[in-house]
Amino acid sequence: MKKIGVFGGTFNPVHRGHEISALGFYDKFALDKLLIIPASVPPHKQNYGGVSAADRLEMCRLCFGKYKDNRHIEVSDAEVKKDGVSYTFDTIDALRKVYPEQTSVIYFLVGSDMFLYLEQWHKYRELLEMCVFVVAFRQTGNSDAGAVQKFRESLASRGYRTELLENTAFEISSTELREKLRSGIGGLCEYISPEVIDYIKERKIYVL
Repeated sequence: MKKIGVFGGTFNPVHRGHEISALGFYDKFALDKLLIIPASVPPHKQNYGGVSAADRLEMCRLCFGKYKDNRHIEVSDAEVKKDGVSYTFDTIDALRKVYPEQTSVIYFLVGSDMFLYLEQWHKYRELLEMCVFVVAFRQTGNSDAGAVQKFRESLASRGYRTELLENTAFEISSTELREKLRSGIGGLCEYISPEVIDYIKERKIYVL
C-alpha cells in the first residue's frame, strides 16, 4: 500500500514549525509522497490579511523545494486554482480518485486545535472514512492533550482510526510572525526560511 500524506493550511506565512511538522510527518509514517496544499479560501479563516493565495503557494514552494533531493515532498496548487471556499472533503475526494483506497492510505495532518472541531467540518464522517487523521500539537505543554485523547477514543469507538504525531512543538504562531514582519523586526531566519524571507521582502508582503 502506498502511503500518501496531506498537509494543508493557509501557510501565512509558511514557517519552521510547518517544516518541523512536515518532516516529522514524512519520516514517522514512512510516506511515499507528502503533498503540501495551501488553501485558497479556508472556511474557518475568511480573512488572512490580504495575502494572495498565489504568494502563499510560492512561499511554500520556496520553503519545501530544498527537500526535493531526499524526500518526495510536493507543493500542490489543487486548492489555490479552485474558486471559492477550500473544503478538505473536496480535496481528499479528488485525491482518492488518484490514489484509490485499494492501493493507498491517505494520512491527513491536522493541528490539535482544528482536530477538536472536526465534527463541525464539512462532511466530516465521510472524511474519516477516506483518510487517517494525524494530530500534531502546536506548542509544548499543550492544554488540548486531554481533550484530544478523549475525542480520539470516541472516534475509535465508532471505528475510526486516528494517529498522533509526536513532533517537536514550535513556540511561535503565524499570527505572531506576521506582526513581527509588519513591525520590520529582522533576524527572523530562526523562524522562517531565508528563501521565504527574501520573497517577502521582494514582494513587500505584510508591509503596513
